[in-house]
Amino acid sequence: MTNIRLFYGSSKDFHSLLIQNQVENPTPFMELIRQYNVKVRANDTMGNKDAEFIRDEIGNVVISTDDFASVTEHVISNFSNIVLLGHDIENLYIQNPPKRVEYSIRANFDEEEITEAKSPYFSPNTTEVTKLYSQLLTGKVVGQNNAKRESCVGLYKAAYHHQKRPTVMMFYGPSGVGKTELAKNISSFYHGKLTRIQFSMMQTEEAFKYVFGDEHARPSMARDLLSRESNIVLIDEFDKVSPSLYNVFYQMFDEGIFEDINYRVDVSSCMFILTSNFNNEETIASTVGLPIFSRIDQKIKFEKLTKDEISIVISSAFKRIMSELTPTDQTFIRNSELEDHYQENLQIFSNIRMLDSFIENDVYTMLLERQITINSSSDE
Repeated sequence: MTNIRLFYGSSKDFHSLLIQNQVENPTPFMELIRQYNVKVRANDTMGNKDAEFIRDEIGNVVISTDDFASVTEHVISNFSNIVLLGHDIENLYIQNPPKRVEYSIRANFDEEEITEAKSPYFSPNTTEVTKLYSQLLTGKVVGQNNAKRESCVGLYKAAYHHQKRPTVMMFYGPSGVGKTELAKNISSFYHGKLTRIQFSMMQTEEAFKYVFGDEHARPSMARDLLSRESNIVLIDEFDKVSPSLYNVFYQMFDEGIFEDINYRVDVSSCMFILTSNFNNEETIASTVGLPIFSRIDQKIKFEKLTKDEISIVISSAFKRIMSELTPTDQTFIRNSELEDHYQENLQIFSNIRMLDSFIENDVYTMLLERQITINSSSDE
């Protein structure tokens, strides 16, 4: 009898499950595939298709999400044969099995042999949401206090009603004012890395395959959602999503289920944050259409940063960069008055993401030029 544990969730939690069950030196899936190919080829060569195979006893077999992403369709279709042929496996651990693999397992094994486990995603209560709000007000994101408050209002409402459907928010406003950073801060509070989906990086055909599914070796939104570390999912630059994909979001936002040709994912407890560069709600509605617009629980505007807020960003950037320098280099940069130059011209900066990059580049440019001067002097 084989004990089969189907696990749905992040690699971090799957690894914890293996540690909890004291799984050491497991046989990898690729080894089972290799053995299967050797046995089948040998059998075909001998012309005996009905031969009995010597059965190997194996303690633990571990199959991860990445394993499914690195095998051919033939392996997925023949999963049960690969596992069963010539093996007596005591414990089989499978992370995020594709639908065909799960169907195959349930068809070939008894129900009492199969157990399921899921990532224990953190879901805050109302008291914890108020703690999050306090943390956001004093956190890394400068300004945007109204956006922080409105985000927590949505989370509070979901916690209050024990909501069983996704919370959908749109962060809109200028680039580089803290939308993605605020999403990261919220995800960190939810005990996991932010799942970030970027449609702007894909061509239309690529995005279509990413959403609806393709060969297992290709990137997949369903697989990314299954493997998420927290229930916070960022769909970046939603204004760049093709309208041909909107139907997918109708079901996902309404029912909390996302399904492609390979996977079915429960996202009912997720918070989806859609970012965009829209200026107002009227533009959002006219661009994405009322069916999508009506499914967004909150539209949260991010404002341009004030001069005082940009000044804080400049000071924080210099503090971070200086902490990475040697004492000698710190003194050199401090004496250069580079920070004073930025503070005196802060009105020309609006994108804080680019501002941080500008400062870092200027600091290391000055350090390089000083070193070149020192080297030239020593060569004379």
